[in-house]
Amino acid sequence: MTSSTIPSQILEIAETGDMVAQEWLGDHLRNLGRHDEAATWYEKAAAQGSASAQYNLGWMHYHGRGVQQDYARCMFWWKKAAEQNMVRAIASLGILFEKGYVVQRNPSEAARWYRAAADQGDAHANWYLGRLYQRGVGVPRDREQAIHHLRRAAEQSHRRAQFALGMCMLSARSRELWPQAVEWLRRAAQAGEHRAQYMLGVTLLRGRRAPRDHREALHWLAQAGEAGHAKAQYVLGRMYAQGQGVVPDLGRAKHWWKLAAAQRHMPSREALLRIRSQLQDDGIDFEQTDFSPTVVGVRAGHGR
Repeated sequence: MTSSTIPSQILEIAETGDMVAQEWLGDHLRNLGRHDEAATWYEKAAAQGSASAQYNLGWMHYHGRGVQQDYARCMFWWKKAAEQNMVRAIASLGILFEKGYVVQRNPSEAARWYRAAADQGDAHANWYLGRLYQRGVGVPRDREQAIHHLRRAAEQSHRRAQFALGMCMLSARSRELWPQAVEWLRRAAQAGEHRAQYMLGVTLLRGRRAPRDHREALHWLAQAGEAGHAKAQYVLGRMYAQGQGVVPDLGRAKHWWKLAAAQRHMPSREALLRIRSQLQDDGIDFEQTDFSPTVVGVRAGHGR
């Protein structure tokens, strides 16, 4: 290993058998995308008992990065790290039981591992466990427990937990939870969670569980649409076709529906066919016409 990106002093120390230097090299090389070299140094540090190196080596075997994908080796190293009470490794063992990798699929056993890590405050474990309570998988379906664990993860800026928490609260019959649901969706949306951007946009557009706000709805739907979210693209097309909180613009409607249709989103394909047929009856070539925002009167259908 002679790359100038590797500090020579740390390399020399690692080659003497120093566990900390070996793990540092593993981290450094993985960040550079040199996973095969990273795995070599992680294995050296893991063999000496570094819990974090053991976890990272397990992660590499899980994903097949720099090493052969091997769930058995992954479990071996995660168990080694878990025996040292590394919380992330404890939670990760639950994933293997939930998905049935190496071991027989066992959601109840997955919940046990998740809970062991969640009780120590791990954000990922609380998210995993909250999802199980939300769906009633491996544990009884329990909205209160789901909200409890998802909130613990969401408060640690876990954006997927923020989205799940918002959805869990939004689906509740308790109206006092709805404003909180919108705020958690907004936090997840601001963090770049595209599903949250879509759901927040739709919620603000409908005005049922939150005050209707077309401007903010358009903002979040556009964020999700630009990221490739097909349902958001469909709703954006419908907004522009119907002039729902925006100036009617069939050009933009066509743009968004075509993007969604390219992803095999059937409602968008149907909307395009419907408008093409309607305009053809009026002698307008839908494909060749560069529509201006003044073209109105074309209905676009309803639903997500």
